[in-house]
Amino acid sequence: MLVLATLHRLLSQVISSPGLHTAVLLTPNGQLVSYACDSTRSKDDVRLVVGLSSEIWLEVADQGIGMVDSELGRILVLGVQDAVAQTPPTNENETSPSNSANTDHALEKPLMLVALSSTEAVSWEDLETKGRELAEYLSRPVSRLRKPLATPSSPPSPPVTRQGR
Repeated sequence: MLVLATLHRLLSQVISSPGLHTAVLLTPNGQLVSYACDSTRSKDDVRLVVGLSSEIWLEVADQGIGMVDSELGRILVLGVQDAVAQTPPTNENETSPSNSANTDHALEKPLMLVALSSTEAVSWEDLETKGRELAEYLSRPVSRLRKPLATPSSPPSPPVTRQGR
């Protein structure tokens, strides 16, 4: 389960690096889940990062990562992929069931995205490394949400009415 206070602490730890000023967890539709930013950034700046991140994701979803320079600084967007145990095949012609499961999960759209924004002082490589570490850390709790979110809730049963005597 994702606990918002824990998410905020985790995102705050990510932005402790100099130059990295905003870390956001959002849905691919652009809904803000949680964020952390340094004191120089306003909530409007965070909303802009969220909006730009979802637009970036629309363009690069098939690549799994997007990087853009903007007025707010560098923005990196990654999908949080489902956590699946990986079992390597024993030879080149063999595939294991868990590897085919990995392929199936890789084809699914991520439930969440991680977006990091920084100044130009942070290299793209450092930004990508931080983003991938954060996405990997979040993959297990996020993957647990897929089934409950994908299962449609059953419609409420109609009220029982009694006929008058």
